Amino acid sequence: METKDISLSIAFEYLRSKTKGATSFVSSLAYACVAIGVAVLIIVSSVMNGFEKELRDRILNVIPHASIMGVVPISNWRDVYDVLEKHPKVMGVSPFVQSQMLIGSSDEVYGSNLIGIVPDSEKNVSVVSNFIIKGSYDSLNENGNNIIIGELLARKLNLDIGNQVSLMLPDSKASFAGYFPKIKNFKVTGIFRVGAPDIDEGVAYINIFQAANLLSIKDQIQGFRIKFDDLFDANYLSWEVLMDVEEYTDQILISENWTVTYGPLFEAIMMEKSLVFLLLTLIIVVAAFNIVSMLMTMINEKRGAIAILQTMGMGSNEIFKIFLYLGVLIALIGTLLGLLSGIGITLLIGSSAFEAQLASLMEYFGTYFISYFPYDIRLDTLGIIVVVSLLITTLSVIFPARTASKLHPIEILRNE
Repeated sequence: METKDISLSIAFEYLRSKTKGATSFVSSLAYACVAIGVAVLIIVSSVMNGFEKELRDRILNVIPHASIMGVVPISNWRDVYDVLEKHPKVMGVSPFVQSQMLIGSSDEVYGSNLIGIVPDSEKNVSVVSNFIIKGSYDSLNENGNNIIIGELLARKLNLDIGNQVSLMLPDSKASFAGYFPKIKNFKVTGIFRVGAPDIDEGVAYINIFQAANLLSIKDQIQGFRIKFDDLFDANYLSWEVLMDVEEYTDQILISENWTVTYGPLFEAIMMEKSLVFLLLTLIIVVAAFNIVSMLMTMINEKRGAIAILQTMGMGSNEIFKIFLYLGVLIALIGTLLGLLSGIGITLLIGSSAFEAQLASLMEYFGTYFISYFPYDIRLDTLGIIVVVSLLITTLSVIFPARTASKLHPIEILRNE
């Protein structure tokens, strides 16, 4: 126990000693590489976690986890709705009517996806009501032809709250002159911003009964939007729920889930996060080689001191421990510096100053997702980064420590 304390004390003394030349440079480089590697890993991982969280909170909570639809409009939809509402695996259900349409103002006309919803039920499967930036989501409950559109669509059509828009849908009924679109005017009573261009530009909401009248299906609906307890179970639960409700209707039903539309995007983010983590881990590997180089240089400079310690009775194991402790101390200090600086920089890039810079950058390039750097500093991620850093750097110091322990004092003193 006493010898171990001596080895640790000598390691601290070597750490505090002011070295010159190559040892000083390599030592500084070792600290810097470990700190930079850890800091960059924390920053990138936190930002990638932030994007993953934004995808979950914004897009994947706005769209339904799954949908059950009829091949033709569903007539006895209330019976099916009751079954779905009582299903143990279903956390929320909302009927819907959906159609492609053209939406036009006095300035422009754009294609969009029109979704007719029951506003109160829709809150059980979607959080789009939380992203209303102008007007009122509850306006869809009111009498009248009210519509809620995304911010990007409102910009393109130069629309604001209270403006009138024309909805144009294909009419299945033919007249003597052929087929003509059905046109109906609506008032913009709400504008939302989710942060996903395909939703903010390509989706508009009206009351389900208004949508059913537009599509001439009256008291029928096209399907149900469903939410599960865990969205990652949607792939198999959508089929399970479909089979459970099919016996309550004579109509043919089909199901789809969010993995069809947004699954590839989510998987791409997860894969990219893993690849980036592996690539940035190479920085720590480079830092480990710098620690090895620094220790080998220090061993060469302190050969005389090592020989004196050996002649005073210090064994090979204690010499090994001196340089092992020294390498571990450098790894600990570098990792701590990287941890603090990584967290600090992550908080800085999520500040309002960077938010303004990103917003102007998005406007310049004409892109649109979110106007700030999302970050999510997770304790488990920090723990993994610290453990990986310490493990790699600790393993790297074993070789130079063993080299030092195998030096023979007679050969050292003979060459001095």
